[in-house]
Amino acid sequence: MLRRESLHFRALKNYPVTPKTLGEDLRQKRVDLGLSQRKLAEMLAIGITDAAVEKWENNQNRPTESHRRRIIEFLGFDPATTILTGGS
Repeated sequence: MLRRESLHFRALKNYPVTPKTLGEDLRQKRVDLGLSQRKLAEMLAIGITDAAVEKWENNQNRPTESHRRRIIEFLGFDPATTILTGGS
């Protein structure tokens, strides 16, 4: 018998615990908020599709500079300028 997995569990399979790219940060926040890629595309309101969000999250494509600025606004920080420190 095959075990059916919930949509939530499937979403967490690729959940980036320690994001290293803008796309991974985007995926982490989207999953944390319980949003679909389609809903996120609508929320960003920059004329993109869920396919664009998917490509960004999977690091298959990079957003344009104007799209990147909107993503940073959504995230609340710029991963490129955030300094990661190790806890001790």
